[in-house]
Amino acid sequence: MSKRKRKNWWKRFVNIRKGGEGNAGTNKTRRIKVRQNKKRWLEFSGLYLGQEVRAHKGLIWKMKFSPCGQYLASGGEDGVVCIWRVTSLDKSSICSTTEDSTSNSKVECDNSSPRNKHSSQPFIFLPNSIFQIEESPLQEFFGHSSDVLDLAWSNSDILLSSSMDKTVRLWQIGCNQCLNVFHHNDYVTCIQFNPVDENYFISGSIDGKVRIWGIREERVIDWADIRDVISAISYQQDGKGFVVGSVTGTCCFYVASGTYFQLEAQIDVHGKKKVSGNKITGIQFSQKNSQRIMITSEDSKICIFDGTELVQKYKGLPKSGSQMSGSFTSSGKNIISVGEDSHVYIWNFDDMGNASSKQTKSERSCEYFFSKGVTVAIPWSGMKADQRDSSGNYSHRSSEMPTQQLEVAPETRDHELFSLGNWFTTDGSCRGSMTWPEEKLPSWDLPIAEEDQQLSHKDNCHDRSVSETWGLSIVAAGCDGTIKTFHNFGLPVRL
Repeated sequence: MSKRKRKNWWKRFVNIRKGGEGNAGTNKTRRIKVRQNKKRWLEFSGLYLGQEVRAHKGLIWKMKFSPCGQYLASGGEDGVVCIWRVTSLDKSSICSTTEDSTSNSKVECDNSSPRNKHSSQPFIFLPNSIFQIEESPLQEFFGHSSDVLDLAWSNSDILLSSSMDKTVRLWQIGCNQCLNVFHHNDYVTCIQFNPVDENYFISGSIDGKVRIWGIREERVIDWADIRDVISAISYQQDGKGFVVGSVTGTCCFYVASGTYFQLEAQIDVHGKKKVSGNKITGIQFSQKNSQRIMITSEDSKICIFDGTELVQKYKGLPKSGSQMSGSFTSSGKNIISVGEDSHVYIWNFDDMGNASSKQTKSERSCEYFFSKGVTVAIPWSGMKADQRDSSGNYSHRSSEMPTQQLEVAPETRDHELFSLGNWFTTDGSCRGSMTWPEEKLPSWDLPIAEEDQQLSHKDNCHDRSVSETWGLSIVAAGCDGTIKTFHNFGLPVRL
């Protein structure tokens, strides 16, 4: 691919993302409508908008949480890398500000099945501690002269940023000066630290070259030319190999031997079919199964591979457009991605898929919600125990929090009944107090009809997985430079 074609491709890609804002207005209430496609359960039955933080001037390309969960890094068009401290909001501080009505508590769904007429109202539960980021950045790193395209954290909270200014920069929290600059021949689209040895990191560029850099050595240790624009990259968890994705839909699997690597396999994600939107937009290895790889692409598909064998496919709605880089939740039970239609999509991930079938069917059942101009959305995976204790946030333990018995006044109004601050079910009964994110929900019977008992066995969101989606926080960013936080306080609802 010529240099001119590479530049034209990038301009088209940027214009598509900026043009995907949609024409819907901003949310008038804190309650967010979640719709579903071909699902029998709605897991995100109580999704709320938490924060809207003006973070950057212009589009935000990338956000990444640090491995410890204490920091969020963001970067985009303005060339600034911002570090945000993760903290918590006490439940009592929003009791008087959050309002919701019974009319807004109805489950929104697209299916026209008669069952929807009998859908139950959602069970809304508010944790004692709610995820949030401080609304002023802890630190801002200046040095890039163009868009920041990717970010990567090391296990010791060292940060890398790559840019259209053809450089990768190394940063450390608490130090305002850039620690080092690694120069490339063209835009650097993707980077990642070696998960085992953070002296090394890998970079991909639109010049078609994948490079392993030595930080102490301050030079390229090894490199390969895939002769295509590199758009995504990901290390294996053990650091013994990595996968490189390109704009034409090709994925190259490399095996590492020491500081050097060699090509092991190459696949075309779309097979022999010639389709538009081949570009690989993201690659991520599953934390629960090291052989499983999630690959997202511009044709609205998310593919799951077991090694080089395709085992599952997830497809967005017909108008969803390109699926940007997907993310597994910390439980590994859900996948979160962003479509070109300004919607955040959530799929249930079944790790039991296998490659024995010659034809892999596309899974279309998903939940989704609108966020104007969204470009990236990632789940928060929680904070490590030592960070919770040292920071003073999330330091509560469930054993230290006795269940509180609260009474509902007879004159309780409907809008108070559904208020997050009151933390009640639809019948006015109180379920008690819990801590989060470590807490576990108490056992109770969900409203499942007898004829649905067998069905709930097959669905991914039945009783035993309630805690997988309840309390989940999603952080999204968009074209206007705003970071938004979303929280699911609802339990699964049978449709």
